[in-house]
Amino acid sequence: MVKKRVWSALLLAALLLVTACGTGSNNGNESASPANGTNNESAGSGLKPAKLKIVLYGDESNRMKELSKAEFKDLIKKEINADIEFQFLPWTEYGGGKTDLMLSTGEDFATYTDTNYMVKSVAKGLYTDLTPFMEKAAGDLKKSIDDNSFTAFQLDGKQYAVPVGNKPNSGEFYSVLARQDLLEEVGMTSLSSLAELEQFYDKVHAKHPELIGFASTDARRLLMYEYTDKNLFWQNDMLAIDESAKDDKVISWFESEEFKAYAAIMKGWYQKGIIPKYAATNLPQLQSDWNSGKAMFWAGTAARPFEGAASITQAVPTAKLANYFLNKDQPKISRGTYSTAWFVSANAADPERYVMFFNLLQKNQELYDLFAYGIKDKDYTLDESGRLTRTTTDSLIPDWLLMNKNFMRFDNTVPEDFIAQYKAWDDDAIISKGAGFNFDNTPVKNEETKINGVFSELLSPIASGFLDYDTYFPKALDKLKAAGFDKYKAEYQKQFSAWYAAKP
Repeated sequence: MVKKRVWSALLLAALLLVTACGTGSNNGNESASPANGTNNESAGSGLKPAKLKIVLYGDESNRMKELSKAEFKDLIKKEINADIEFQFLPWTEYGGGKTDLMLSTGEDFATYTDTNYMVKSVAKGLYTDLTPFMEKAAGDLKKSIDDNSFTAFQLDGKQYAVPVGNKPNSGEFYSVLARQDLLEEVGMTSLSSLAELEQFYDKVHAKHPELIGFASTDARRLLMYEYTDKNLFWQNDMLAIDESAKDDKVISWFESEEFKAYAAIMKGWYQKGIIPKYAATNLPQLQSDWNSGKAMFWAGTAARPFEGAASITQAVPTAKLANYFLNKDQPKISRGTYSTAWFVSANAADPERYVMFFNLLQKNQELYDLFAYGIKDKDYTLDESGRLTRTTTDSLIPDWLLMNKNFMRFDNTVPEDFIAQYKAWDDDAIISKGAGFNFDNTPVKNEETKINGVFSELLSPIASGFLDYDTYFPKALDKLKAAGFDKYKAEYQKQFSAWYAAKP
C-alpha cells in the first residue's frame, strides 16, 4: 500500500531555532571548568585566556557585526574565557579557495566542513584530531546529537570534526516540494506519481506560462520511486548503494539500467520545458527563480516548506509549500541528524577551547536564543506559548547551522500539527548502511580527477536531460573507462567492504 506523506505550511512561517552551549573542560594543564549543563557566570574563570577565530560563509549582517563586538563577545568571554573573532567569507571560498589558503599557511581558525572535504584535508594534515577533547568539552553536544552524526566525521576512530545541529534529515531531496497554492489553483490537491507531477506542470503552465517547472537539474532522488524498486542512496555522483539489500555492494550509477531509465525521464522534461532551456548554461538562475516564486516545484526536505520563507513570500505573499513522496513507500534514509560539523585548523593554539565554543551552540535554550536571534525584547519577542516574532530580521549565526529540533522556535503562523509532524519526520527512517564511511581517495586521486572531468563534460549533461543518452552515453562510457573508473570503483568497493565487515 502506498503511504503518502504530505507536509504543508505557509511559506510565511519562519523557522526559528534555538540551540545550546556547553562549558567543557581543559587539557589538564588548567583548572577544570564547571560541569557541563551548569550556567555559572564565572564558568570560564578557571581557564587561561584564549583567542578564537570562527569563519562563517555568506554575508555578515549589520546586527551580527554589533553583537559579535558586544553581547556575543562578552558571553563567550564569560563562559570559556576566550576572545572571539567572527570572519565572514563568500560561499565561493568554502571547501577550497581562501579556506584552503588559510589552512596551508597555518592560520589558527575553525569553520565547518563536509565529509569529502574533511577526508582530503586530513590526508594533508590540515585538521586537528579533536578526539582528546570530546569527552569533557563536548558534553552538551553529545546529549543532543546522535552517535551516527559523530561517527560520520571520524577517520580511523578519530574525531576530526564536531557535528552541530539535530534536525530531521531523512529523505533529503527524495520528496517533491510543490507550490501547494498553484496545485490548488489548478484543481489538484496532492501528488503521488510522476504522471500527476507532469499533469501539475501542464495545468499550471497553461495558466502561468511565465513560470518554470523544476527549479533544479537533479531529480534522481525524488524520481527514484518511478525508475527502480531499489532504495538507492548515493555515496557520491558516481556510486550508490541499495539500502533495501543486506550486502556491501557498491553500484556504478551511470552504468546501471536505472540511470538509463532516469535519463530518459529527464530528457523528456528538458524537451517539454519542465527544466528550462537556460538551465544548460545558467544553473544559478534556477535558484533565483525559485526564491522569487517563479518555479512550480523543487526537491524537498523536512524543513523546506518553512525554511527560507521570506524570500518567496516577498514576491508571492499567498504562496504555500508541501512535500510529497511519489508512489512507493520505501523507508526514508538518514545520514545522521547533524546540520554540519566544525573542524579546527592543525595549527590552532588551543583546539579544546574551540570545542568548548562548539558546545556552547547546543548547550541550552537561553544561549541559542542569543546566538540565533539576538537580545530578547530588542531583536525578538516571545509570547506565552514560546512562539517567536523577530523584530530584527538580520541573520546572526545562520539558522540552518544551529538547527536543533529540541530548541527550535516557530512563528505563530506555523500550525501545531505541522510542528509535530516535522519533529516526527525521522521516526520511521533508517540509518544508511554507509553512514560513517569516508573514502580515502589517495590511491586513486589521479583517476578521480579525470573522472570528474568526464562527469562535467558528458555525464552531468546526460543526467540533466541536456544531451541524449543513446547518442552520447557510449562516448561518455568510453571516456569514463579511459579515465580509470574501473580502478576507482574497485578501490572504493575494497575500502567500503572492509569498513562494512568491521562494523559492530
